[in-house]
Amino acid sequence: MKIENIVASGALNCEIDLRKLTDQCPYVEYGKNKYPGGYVKFDGHSITIYRTGKYIMPGMTSFEELDACFQKFLSILSTYLDVSRAEQPVVRNMVCSSSISQSVDLSHIYSVLLLQNYDVVYEPESFPGLILKVGDTTYNVFGSGKYLILGCNTLDSALQAEDTFLSSILPSVYD
Repeated sequence: MKIENIVASGALNCEIDLRKLTDQCPYVEYGKNKYPGGYVKFDGHSITIYRTGKYIMPGMTSFEELDACFQKFLSILSTYLDVSRAEQPVVRNMVCSSSISQSVDLSHIYSVLLLQNYDVVYEPESFPGLILKVGDTTYNVFGSGKYLILGCNTLDSALQAEDTFLSSILPSVYD
């Protein structure tokens, strides 16, 4: 399984004058007419910050990258803001990918899972994959055998979701 995207958020616990920060810090972009948040951009990352001090960190592909990016974010802002009360980012969502070693018949999987009362959608005219929701976890399954796991917030929960998919859900389709 590969982590494709981690979205985390937190708070700096201070009010931010985004216009002033934009004027002072070359890493910050803010256009109030476009969006109420500003963007701290560096090293290919774009972290959204709001007047309230809350922030969102999308696009991380590992927990190490998340930690390093957060430290650089604080380092950039520390010249302009008091970041001493900043909260560590909390993972809100992960997207992980994996695959089984063969192609799958999505129409068949859809029919069986529907009969088993799963929350499942398959509309190939609008999306090329099958969407299966189990609790807070969503699986996007493609005919190639590739699948995405969405909605987990820890690596353990993503691994458990993958295990559930491979050992319980998928085998039930072919029984």
